[in-house]
Amino acid sequence: MKNDISLMTPISKDLLYMKIADAISNHIKKNDLKQGDKLPSERELAARFQTSRHSVREALRVLENQGIINCQMGSGTYVAKIQEESTIYLDLVKVNYIEMLNVKTELEKYAVSLVIERREEIGAEAFERLEGLLCQMERSGEQGIFEAGLDKEFHYLLSELSGNKMLEQMIKKMIEAFDEYYVVLPQSVKLCLDTICWHRVILDGIRQGDAGRTAYASEQMLLIDREIVSFCSEEAAGK
Repeated sequence: MKNDISLMTPISKDLLYMKIADAISNHIKKNDLKQGDKLPSERELAARFQTSRHSVREALRVLENQGIINCQMGSGTYVAKIQEESTIYLDLVKVNYIEMLNVKTELEKYAVSLVIERREEIGAEAFERLEGLLCQMERSGEQGIFEAGLDKEFHYLLSELSGNKMLEQMIKKMIEAFDEYYVVLPQSVKLCLDTICWHRVILDGIRQGDAGRTAYASEQMLLIDREIVSFCSEEAAGK
């Protein structure tokens, strides 16, 4: 049985328990552990990763749910199977990313419907701001450049114009949370550029009071965003 964990190094704190799960899985492979081999204790793992036992416990729960380890109360933690090449961390990031996209899309569809209801009281100035942001995105897009900052501002402004402060805060927090995922998930400029035309459909739909059209555009952007996950998997497979 191999229990040398010298290859383990401290882990950064973002999405910590998933990274710990990934590191333990890598430890199993790098040390050629076999089914039935015992892993270091929870206390030892916490010390090696310089983190809390709670984070290690969450990581072990993830691995047990994946069927990679078997935790036996009073005995210890044992290898149950060897993980394939894809990482636990990346797999869970992709799942969480898709779940967040689904929620964000529904929130934004509702926000846009409120903007449509309020479009008369909102006034022309707000629509000029949206138009200005979108025109800049379109001009950059023609040069093959996706302006992520402008995209954020466009969605921030839409949520603000809904007139629902709670909804606005929820959408903004979700948009900010995606930055953490984009550090992990490779981005396809082409896929991002493909969303610009649907921003135009949303803005035109708001002006025309067509909630069905704006909802359809939001769904199309969701489909494109989901393709990023497929793109990420292809990129990982090519490495």
